[in-house]
Amino acid sequence: MAIVTHIADALTTLFTKADELALTTGFIKRQRKITGSNFLKTLLFAWMPKAAPSVESIARTGFTHHLRISAQGIEQRLTKSAGDFLKTVIGHIVTEKINADDPVNIEILGRFTVVYATDGSKITLPNELKEQYPGTGGTNGSNQAALKMDVCIELRSGKIECGILSGRDSDNHSPIAEKSYEKGALHLRDLGYFNLPRMKQQSERGEYWISRLFPNTKIYTTNCQYIDLEDYLFNLPQTQCLFDIDVLVGKTEQVKSRLVIARLPQAAASKRRAKLKENARKHGRTPTARNLALCDWGLYISNVEREKLTTKECLQLYRVRWQIELLFKLWKTHNQIDQSRSKKHGRILCEIYIKLLVVLIQHWILLTGLWDIPQRSLVKGTQLIKEQTARFAEAVEDKSKLIMFLLDMSKRFKHGCSLNKRRTNPNTVDQLLACLPFS
Repeated sequence: MAIVTHIADALTTLFTKADELALTTGFIKRQRKITGSNFLKTLLFAWMPKAAPSVESIARTGFTHHLRISAQGIEQRLTKSAGDFLKTVIGHIVTEKINADDPVNIEILGRFTVVYATDGSKITLPNELKEQYPGTGGTNGSNQAALKMDVCIELRSGKIECGILSGRDSDNHSPIAEKSYEKGALHLRDLGYFNLPRMKQQSERGEYWISRLFPNTKIYTTNCQYIDLEDYLFNLPQTQCLFDIDVLVGKTEQVKSRLVIARLPQAAASKRRAKLKENARKHGRTPTARNLALCDWGLYISNVEREKLTTKECLQLYRVRWQIELLFKLWKTHNQIDQSRSKKHGRILCEIYIKLLVVLIQHWILLTGLWDIPQRSLVKGTQLIKEQTARFAEAVEDKSKLIMFLLDMSKRFKHGCSLNKRRTNPNTVDQLLACLPFS
């Protein structure tokens, strides 16, 4: 398996490089019993099975990696300089482009060269860290500091891109959002990435996109006649739930697009209205009557040809964007990447960085044998990795043993790591495979 060799090479290089990075960042002043490599291994394998290991547990983990250190010694080294070292390690690891040997076999995804889901997720930090990671601010002096994970996952092969931004940085202008991708690539992004000039450029490069329509965006017919969206929706036939028309989007950009319209069930519309009112309340505003009325509709734009995606398929495929939300949920719930019991700012950042390293390496391992299973459960796969951490920690000291461990894991993922079947509300992948009606 090519991916197994790739991961083994990447990890071997990472731990070799760690010694150099520890010196260049100033974490290690001179070579002693602590090196970049054994310190990194100790932290990785202490946090991989447990979201909140004690310093005693971390010290015991160090024994496997030739680091003899006391619990107090560990505590004293989880500082800003250690955080700088770990952040630099993240910068090294995210350059690795690791993907599953066999893309997941879901026909609708295979109509595109690649399918990217992109999103960001914030981690609130103590206000004292606002100089390093400024937040968006809030009432009563809250949200002054925050870190944002900027993540893009390719849904066919599982390849992941990740960057670290401040909470104040806009999704719309993140490095990942600004990149050019392969011809035939499909982008699934939420409204935070809505950018008509960029979408027009993507169309010109042969890239595809499906997006929700940003509120108050101007819509025109293909002969440049303005469409009053509220009036247009009001006059649509009551007996029909799905509509698909050709439009130009944006007063200036005039992006050629399909406008896909779905009449929402009453419960879904009411939920949207409640969310809109709550968001407006938080910002001291009152939602307009127009925007409240538009909550009855799902409004999407796409440049994918109808020959490639029908109206129903377009809506079904946009739902797949939710997979990146599930990835964040996995990281935050099971790896607790956004939590720390410490009050020390240096240690808090160390914990966030090491947990981010854990989830990225964890994701690589999942790609060895779980990603090609359409009904995969990332939660169960992660649980398996946690159960096998001791074996992983021992294998990482020898490349040949590491390869054998990864091959064994690729087989273990085939047993007990699939989603449970749901009859009343089928999983997203089951809906894609069965091409169930949009509702």
